[in-house]
Amino acid sequence: MTAEEFSRCLSQDCRVAPGSHVLAAVSGGADSIALLCHLLQVSEGYPLSVSCVHVEHGIRGDASIEDMAFVRALCERRCVPFYGAHVDAPGHARAQGCGLEDAARTLRYDALYRIAREIGADAIALAHHAGDQAETVLLHAARGSDLRGLCAMRPRRGMLIRPLLACTAQELRAYLCDIGQLWREDQSNEDVRYARNRIRRDVMPALERAAPGAGAALCRLAGAAQRDEDYFAQQLDALHIRTIPLVDGIAAEREQLAGLHPALLSRMLVRMAERAGIRLQSAAAIEAIMGAIAERDAVINLGGGAHASVGGEYLCLTRAQTPEIDVQLCVPGRTDTPFGTFEVSVPKPGEAGDGRSAQRMPARLLADARVTCRREGDVMTPFGRRTPVKLKKLMIDAGIERAMRASVPVIRNKEGILFAVGLRPAENCRCAGNGKEEQMIVRFLGKWPKADVLTKNNQEE
Repeated sequence: MTAEEFSRCLSQDCRVAPGSHVLAAVSGGADSIALLCHLLQVSEGYPLSVSCVHVEHGIRGDASIEDMAFVRALCERRCVPFYGAHVDAPGHARAQGCGLEDAARTLRYDALYRIAREIGADAIALAHHAGDQAETVLLHAARGSDLRGLCAMRPRRGMLIRPLLACTAQELRAYLCDIGQLWREDQSNEDVRYARNRIRRDVMPALERAAPGAGAALCRLAGAAQRDEDYFAQQLDALHIRTIPLVDGIAAEREQLAGLHPALLSRMLVRMAERAGIRLQSAAAIEAIMGAIAERDAVINLGGGAHASVGGEYLCLTRAQTPEIDVQLCVPGRTDTPFGTFEVSVPKPGEAGDGRSAQRMPARLLADARVTCRREGDVMTPFGRRTPVKLKKLMIDAGIERAMRASVPVIRNKEGILFAVGLRPAENCRCAGNGKEEQMIVRFLGKWPKADVLTKNNQEE
């Protein structure tokens, strides 16, 4: 790859603006050293500010430490700002019950994003090349992915850029030899305990022998899949699917989803999951959710403690843990909470609120008021009644589905519940109308139970 071709890739495929600060992730191997050298080669004319980060995973002992020293020394010679990070991948794997490869990847990306934020980098450059792309397509297909998995890696996703996807490993090594730059060999790349190493060492060579040019063909397949996925994304944007943000996930109307073509529905589910911070592990999980949408009471385990719950009206995708929300209400003033914003102020003459998103009540009740989730065993005496009722029963009677109940904001003081937003206030708010004591009105300015519109523009990368 020439300097002109690399610059064109940065500009067009990776969408890196001139003057950007790029943080290069450099392991010390040939691919990442070539990435750093290419960035430095074009940095003056492009122009770019280039920094380097090396993550030491705590796996290979002295060899790993020597890799970091090698990269640090190269950066010192080339006057490149260097940032090193040490992580404990074996310890993380034991603590989380995951594989060493997954642990290393998680900690590596955490470190990359953290350092990029600290130094104000605009992009994080990774050294994945054409061979990595072909291997990724095969791995995703073997693990049961669908067309989305065949997209493999894109030149840019969020802050991550991959400007070498059009290069082969052989071309990158030839480039380093031409400029006289040494690199380090990572012996763990020969460890056949890792699936990608088995693909690289055994499967890809056999595939090339059986069908010469197979690697390049797999890369073209990834490009075609990306093109088609971009088209489907545009179609989803035009649908304006209404969703409800939950404190532990996201919900959408079941009937609206059921009317979608399966090709759009499967992609809509992925989009919802991404926005909710849920990783859909396989195409099989997506198929299971699609099948359950026709039912009115189904719960699907998505792995990692996440669930898809289908009720009478909504599909809810929820994460493993419901956050413990307990925020003191600012009286008067505004209070930001995971549910949304609350506003407490003096009511206008005759203003009582609608009992769902706004409610007037005595100021004395709000002296120690807090905004929380529903708690096990919660009871309240609803406005207009004399006896307490379980909050759970009020939610059931109101048609709030099980997976959405944790997202109902509850205002309470030390004596009990004052107001369940979207349901009704407590009976002790009634005295707010007697005009003999200071009164306040509580307004909920958040989205619940309002619907949002999920489009490509408001989902996170």
